[in-house]
Amino acid sequence: MQTFDRPDSPLAVEPIVVDGDIAIADWAQGEQGGRALLRRKDGKWEISLCAGDALKQSASLEKLGLARPRAESLAASLATAERRLSPALLERMSRFNGVVAVDAAGGHTPLDPHHRPIP
Repeated sequence: MQTFDRPDSPLAVEPIVVDGDIAIADWAQGEQGGRALLRRKDGKWEISLCAGDALKQSASLEKLGLARPRAESLAASLATAERRLSPALLERMSRFNGVVAVDAAGGHTPLDPHHRPIP
């Protein structure tokens, strides 16, 4: 969170759903928002990629390598957690267009350009 939080535009992260070493976190910053897929490596959480509504879909999570039962469980947990968010906040999460791979330092991975759909 420290990587992205700025005094002029604080980062809000909520809700976060976790299944073992995989998590999805909703985030909002200013007028932007989206969802982040995180993976726990060596006891530390790292952002793997950012997306919008694609991370709500179990089919997308399967394409990212999660087994179907786990993908379905994580998507269902996120849907339940997001029910308490305002429509305006959900709309901000949906604005994130495409998928962006993120490296451990918070930069964008050169192998995955911005805004590619999950194949």
